[in-house]
Amino acid sequence: MITVSVSQARENLSDLLGKVQHGREDVTIERHGKPVAVMISVEAMAYYEALEDAELAKMGEAAYAEYLANPEGTISMEQYLAEDAARTDLE
Repeated sequence: MITVSVSQARENLSDLLGKVQHGREDVTIERHGKPVAVMISVEAMAYYEALEDAELAKMGEAAYAEYLANPEGTISMEQYLAEDAARTDLE
């Protein structure tokens, strides 16, 4: 993985994009020595999105199985949103 500052990224954007696209490199961009962004290839992004979709599908299946096991223990979306808003207000 390549790590550059924001100013280096600005000065070398075309070269860095080429390395991401063709060289299969990832680029971390730092501001004041702290990572703030990462440049990855389109293929890598598609892979990460597929992983996320698979994880969300597993979570959905687990929630549905929980509902089937105890349908009386569920709450409406409206109730969930109200409870979530109340929790957020407390934070």
